[in-house]
Amino acid sequence: MTTRVTFNTADRLPGRVRASIAAQRLLAGVRELWAGFSGGADSTALLLVLRQVAPELPLTAVHFHHGLRGAAADADAAWCAGFCRRYDIPFRLEYLAVPDHRRPGESLEMAARRRRLDYWAAQLPAGAAVALGHHADDALEELLLRLGRGANSNGLCGLRARRRLGRVLLVRPLLDLRRTELEAWLRRQGIGEWCTDRTNTDLKMRRNAVRHQLLPLWRELFGGDGGLALSLAALRADTAVLDAAAARRRPRTRAAWAALPPALTARVFRRWLEARTGGCLPPSAPVLHRLRRALAATDARPRRVPLGGGAEVEVTPAGLSFIPGQPGVKRLSVPGLKLRRWRWREHAVLELPEAGLVLRARLMQRSATRVAAAVAAGDGEWFAPAALPEVLTVRGWRPGDRLRPFGGSGSRKLQDLFQDAGVPQPRRGLTPVVLAGRTIVWVPGVRRAEHGRLPSAARAAVGLSCVN
Repeated sequence: MTTRVTFNTADRLPGRVRASIAAQRLLAGVRELWAGFSGGADSTALLLVLRQVAPELPLTAVHFHHGLRGAAADADAAWCAGFCRRYDIPFRLEYLAVPDHRRPGESLEMAARRRRLDYWAAQLPAGAAVALGHHADDALEELLLRLGRGANSNGLCGLRARRRLGRVLLVRPLLDLRRTELEAWLRRQGIGEWCTDRTNTDLKMRRNAVRHQLLPLWRELFGGDGGLALSLAALRADTAVLDAAAARRRPRTRAAWAALPPALTARVFRRWLEARTGGCLPPSAPVLHRLRRALAATDARPRRVPLGGGAEVEVTPAGLSFIPGQPGVKRLSVPGLKLRRWRWREHAVLELPEAGLVLRARLMQRSATRVAAAVAAGDGEWFAPAALPEVLTVRGWRPGDRLRPFGGSGSRKLQDLFQDAGVPQPRRGLTPVVLAGRTIVWVPGVRRAEHGRLPSAARAAVGLSCVN
């Protein structure tokens, strides 16, 4: 049964959110919203407020099951699904299995965040943004946590109202509101229950200790947390200026990199690395330390800075070069081509910035003669439309990948096909692999598959091409 959403029109909270969205242009250019929905009070309020202040945007709730809390996590997922059914909100449940994908030296919290970002990067449609329910209390907690880790101003004000990480646009419409305000608003709307994570009271976890011990003590000592909030606003203003300055820098030689002000080195390097890997996580402190040492070198000897998983940055007097990880090595960062879902009928162009490539799709429905002429012209590879699903998967090469070459009777390893085509080892991780379901149908510049062969006298065909 769908519950009709009614709101207390005298309540000012949605109006405050609407004003904040307008003032900061949070939804500029956004055509669709996917909201992270844990089932807590903040994300529950987020869903309902968005329904009221942005009714023109399609809204989907996404609940992540991290595989961490057993039956309690199952119960939260069921509650979220039921809530969305009652309020007629499209719902997606995604299993991330965080413990199974945790990397050496990575905390569970870091692994969960990385897995969520990987999901958003792979699944988010073009023109969509991710709405998150972070509020003012979260921002203050994050400030203190990152201060303890030695973060720069970018890290200290990491929870910003609008932020792009790689191809993922994050918006936080509730960032000016307090947790108590959101809970009180839900109760005024007749909602008195939501999911509560029992681990949030475990003081062995730093975030909980900051929330339940450090911040209350701070407020007692300073008569509140207004000073912290003012400092956070100043940090955000400073960071905006530094980010803008970093965006204008294009160092090429090692000397130019070394001449960057220390406040810009990490920011410029992050943008440089992001453009080559498609990743959206900042380089770690050890990576930045090694990079600065390599840039300070006075001789011409090349130096390599490991990023993890075999990926490296080579530093020479001529500048920086990115070297992708080797196949078969467990990746600790994000080298190579990221996985994407390509709705080729809706979006004929798919950009792959980390590879410097663009994929294009073209559906031709003409006479058999015109189709045959297009195929003979050799403009890309042509497939039977019925053989291609609505969504194609585009990703990098994985060890064990096999393809049945066009005209062949059996499958071959992509590793052998790369060797036949003369694709250098560093480039293989950035070569697109296009799949229809689980079947590899095309590797641009290498081979296409037998899958999707056009029948004789075909009157329709799909052309796929790849350009630099």
